[in-house]
Amino acid sequence: MVHAVSHLASRVAAFSSPAAGTPKTSPKPATNFAGNLQSAFGASAPVATPPQDTTLKALFGQPVKAAPDPPPPPPPAPTAESVFGANPWMTAPTGQGPNGVKFSYNPLYFATPATAQKVAQMVGGTVTQSNQFTPNGGPFQQQQPNWMVQLPNGNQINPGILASFYTHGYPQSYIDGLIAGYVNG
Repeated sequence: MVHAVSHLASRVAAFSSPAAGTPKTSPKPATNFAGNLQSAFGASAPVATPPQDTTLKALFGQPVKAAPDPPPPPPPAPTAESVFGANPWMTAPTGQGPNGVKFSYNPLYFATPATAQKVAQMVGGTVTQSNQFTPNGGPFQQQQPNWMVQLPNGNQINPGILASFYTHGYPQSYIDGLIAGYVNG
């Protein structure tokens, strides 16, 4: 590094020497290496400038508008438990075959009485009880009846199925469409 600086200084000195036949003038004494370079190349000394205002208002002459706040997040999707309580369906509904062997039914078809009542309020019906899987008796028997909702038009819906619409994370607006299709279908 010292060699590079001394080499550059000798080149500056050679460059700033007057050419043959030019009158000699007394050079201005340089106070430092940067001063030697400036005098050799005719550059003016650096002038301290105040820091520039780089705000958008200074650059464009207009006040800066803040970005609007993002919209609030949508409400969380309702769940079967948030609408119908901690236990919307019967726990482990069973049936029995002709040989006495018990088997399990899908709980989604077996709403609790409280779930059936809530669904009846939602759709404008009344709660009834029936054996939907073994309506005429026979060799297979349900151990628990199905709680159903009788609609004003005479149709019956299974409130357990309606409650299951809330298990998929759908927004309420989508669930409303599913309920309307189920009730009117």
